[in-house]
Amino acid sequence: MPIVSSSMTERLREDLDTFAEEHGYTGRSEVIREACQSLLEEYQESDYEDRRVLATVTAVFGYDEPEIERRMMDIRHEFEGAIRSNSHNCLRENAGCVETFVVEAAYQDVLHFIGTVRGADESVSVEYTVVPVDRNGTEASDT
Repeated sequence: MPIVSSSMTERLREDLDTFAEEHGYTGRSEVIREACQSLLEEYQESDYEDRRVLATVTAVFGYDEPEIERRMMDIRHEFEGAIRSNSHNCLRENAGCVETFVVEAAYQDVLHFIGTVRGADESVSVEYTVVPVDRNGTEASDT
């Protein structure tokens, strides 16, 4: 198997090693391979290909992280045509911040949005749901 190197913070590497040990992996390479495969499968063609969808995207990150908050603002501006709703909330006792987006766009554009939010910072944790807003690939009417 070819060797691929990757840069990451020391904390992420330590967390990766701890995760591997706690979950019975043979090492960090096995965890990284599985995570990469999972991410690639997530972005493969789906039933939503060529359809308009509505996504809720939730990003959680550390409290008082001005650089991440600025990046979230940049993302809001970059995707303002697709964002239907956005909120920012601070968790209790400065435990972190939650940025929630509701996005309506073509499926591929929503995947691009999700990738952009994930890429804001390695410490940002992102979860999302996607549902179609059209009927079998054709725009729904307002009746």
